[in-house]
Amino acid sequence: MSSASLNAAACAGVRPQVASKRPGVTSVGHGASSSVSWSSVGLFTSSGRFLRGPLTMKAAPATAATSKETSEQYTGRRVVLTREEGKNGDMCARLAARGIDCLEMPLIESVVGPDRDALPAALNDPEGWTWVCITSPEAAKVFLEAWQEAGRPDLPIATVGKGTAKILATHYATGALTAATFTPSKANADTMVLELPVHGDSTRVLYPASAKAASTLQDGLAARGANVTRLNTYSTEKVTAVGPDLLQQALAADVVTFGSPSAVKAWMALTGLDPTAEDHPAYACIGGTSAKACDTIGLPGVLFPEDPGVDGWEGVVLKALEAR
Repeated sequence: MSSASLNAAACAGVRPQVASKRPGVTSVGHGASSSVSWSSVGLFTSSGRFLRGPLTMKAAPATAATSKETSEQYTGRRVVLTREEGKNGDMCARLAARGIDCLEMPLIESVVGPDRDALPAALNDPEGWTWVCITSPEAAKVFLEAWQEAGRPDLPIATVGKGTAKILATHYATGALTAATFTPSKANADTMVLELPVHGDSTRVLYPASAKAASTLQDGLAARGANVTRLNTYSTEKVTAVGPDLLQQALAADVVTFGSPSAVKAWMALTGLDPTAEDHPAYACIGGTSAKACDTIGLPGVLFPEDPGVDGWEGVVLKALEAR
């Protein structure tokens, strides 16, 4: 795939200059030049130390009043978007509105999981489900495919994150889904475990998940007394090859984004970068899980929002750009 095709729809721009040295991990503060609200920030150093800055980044959408200012501020800056093909559009639109050049280089791809064929029948289990827990946009996509095959049963659904809930929203708007919904206060499995309404062993939970997802959700809900059935309906695999021109453009970027630990591993395998070298781009992760993967490898100066999600992710990308 050519770099030109990956830079379509406002994702093209000028190749930036590369800093000769990486700045170290520093505390962050409110940047008046960017439309960002703050509450707390998390950072990992390459030594494994977790740092919490005084404020957190939660990005607000660019407005007409700020778009000219931010376009000038970020002109010539490049950010690499590494989610699966077709899933980088939201972030690209947000950053392009600020004048940032987005280079799309998917580092992972989804594949069918071993339990995918069992999902339609599970959705129609005659005992019913107290909750169907969906924890990622890809899990939501796979769920909807199986839900259609199952005859579109009305099910109570708990989702993690705005991006996941957004994929299902149309079916609530049309009345195809009317049963109870639940979203935890923070978009991660730990918070779902703590906050999901559970009433002992009468609670039946269906968890269609990635084969690579941690056991946090089912173990935590089971510890609260719920009966949890996990189906590994999909998995993610690392992209093993990209075009040399695209790779060189990515290496010259200011910031590389990671939406999963698999993307971190794919980046290191494709680039062959030495974690201790000084010529890394900055790294902006969607949440702590991806940041921990970076820290395990020893990547320097990794930023991530305390509250996972695209809003906070946009904020750390902006902060990473401002730091370079």
